[in-house]
Amino acid sequence: MRYSLLEKPWIPVLWTDGKFSKVGILEALTQAGHIRQIAASNPMDRVAIFRFLLALLYWCRGNLPTTTDTASEESFPIDWFSKLDADKECFNLLGGGKRFYQYREQGDKPLTVNYLIHEIPSGTNFNHFRHSIDGANGLCPACCALGLLRLPMFSTQGGQGKSPGINAKPPIYVIPVGETLAETLRLSWQPVSNLGTPAWEKPDVQLPGTSEVPLLTGLTWLPRRVWLSQPQESESLTHCISCGRLGNVIISSVFAGKGSAKTDEGTKRVWHDPHVIYEQTKKGEFSLHSADVVGSADAAAGHWARTMTGLLQNPRTERSRAWVVGFSSDQNKYFEASELFLPWPVSPATVEKLSQWQQSNYNLNRKLKQLDEKPSRKPRKHIEINTMLATIRPHVESKVSAKAEELLSGGNTAWEHAAGEYRPMMQMIARSLAPGVTTAAVERRRKIGNVLPQMGQTPTEARKPERRKRGSK
Repeated sequence: MRYSLLEKPWIPVLWTDGKFSKVGILEALTQAGHIRQIAASNPMDRVAIFRFLLALLYWCRGNLPTTTDTASEESFPIDWFSKLDADKECFNLLGGGKRFYQYREQGDKPLTVNYLIHEIPSGTNFNHFRHSIDGANGLCPACCALGLLRLPMFSTQGGQGKSPGINAKPPIYVIPVGETLAETLRLSWQPVSNLGTPAWEKPDVQLPGTSEVPLLTGLTWLPRRVWLSQPQESESLTHCISCGRLGNVIISSVFAGKGSAKTDEGTKRVWHDPHVIYEQTKKGEFSLHSADVVGSADAAAGHWARTMTGLLQNPRTERSRAWVVGFSSDQNKYFEASELFLPWPVSPATVEKLSQWQQSNYNLNRKLKQLDEKPSRKPRKHIEINTMLATIRPHVESKVSAKAEELLSGGNTAWEHAAGEYRPMMQMIARSLAPGVTTAAVERRRKIGNVLPQMGQTPTEARKPERRKRGSK
């Protein structure tokens, strides 16, 4: 059985007229001007497909022609992709010859194919909302292709010999988006001098230890050795455990590590992912990551503000928005994938406000504790306040981040309205912390309900004048 990714309909897309369908690689590229966006349900798949199509553009055409408008919504000419037809064996998902993103070594043993999809439990992992059985449940060829595309971007540490992807712990990916898939691809099609070899040409390629990683090598490097088994052919068709499609599914696959990808001590690999935000710190340069949502209930609440601040250091065209895709994990466990859309670029004047918003949110805890402190009483830890704020903060931050564009252009008034989103939540907390009908309880509820982030002034304006020391003039 052969399965050509060039022609088979496996990429889910939303067309500009609102219709949904699945297309092959060639149709996705030559009709990109009529496609609104990739329409997979999981943002991990959408960003993985986008980066794969971008890598194909570099491979087939090289750098974007200088005469091309990056904001153009027109589709790409079909004669740009003659290389795909000449090397079409690289894009066979199944069969006995060369395979897409796959190779194997002698002695490799097949495991469950469900390892390709993070949200499907496999091995000894359990999940309360979905159950699967190794050796019984499998994936359709289209979902296997999506799982292979995830490997370069979202592979986590998988034990000895199973290293994560080139970016180590999966970072936050930020992509400028246009009105169509064609425009979105052009906005990321920046000039590069070193393309290198993609993994569909050489799936067993290793990362260089001390030199610069070429663009196509970095975008497509595979941290796992995979070889899909043939789909099970039987009289009764089976539902794919991922998408639910009825057909002949693939049950098992080689899923082995390629060894450690770390460099030797004292050496350094040079790789800057074009879609990753890097922060400069005293200890060096680090990529921005999604928060561990399992470790803290509100860990990801202020995530949008941190991302906005990072965007300031990555200027792009003013005609785009930022598509942000995060992947929360603790290196070897998958927690959740998330996405949001933010205005881009961010003006320098907004950075101080973003910092003030984050600091004011963290100060709510301290303000609430001060309301209950009395000189005659030993200070309490107020564990209940921490829990209550962690419960309401994600809700408030979700509402505020939805108005990010308005906040970044509205001045102090817009930020004061954002702070007001806390008021109904704080009133609920007040009823819990100060129950009863006494005068003291009513007054305390009033004070708790008025505890809000202070956004009317900038941190410089709000700073109190320093007190003079005795004897100073």
